Amino acid sequence: MPKLNIRNVTFLQNWYENFVSWYKDQIDLFPPYGNYQGVLLGKLVENDKYYIDISEARLEVDKVTFYILSDGDNIKVRYTREGKRAINIDCYSDELPFQGNE
Repeated sequence: MPKLNIRNVTFLQNWYENFVSWYKDQIDLFPPYGNYQGVLLGKLVENDKYYIDISEARLEVDKVTFYILSDGDNIKVRYTREGKRAINIDCYSDELPFQGNE
């Protein structure tokens, strides 16, 4: 009876775990999405990843978005079903919109 090489078993186990993680990340991108409208509660940098805090979750955003947003901004966010990543963010202000040649 042949003996199993432990390195091969470890490789296969690591490959399987990475595949499952990748698969879950891909499924997370499909609808239904979560929605939030309210105030941005805070921002956080952790392990070179950028996050924003909303009342329902901590969402990963890109670096540019992280620096554009400020604590207390009135925002509307659509995020993945597991609440891991923001898909789009709209920022609202209390200023009146520009109405042409006024």
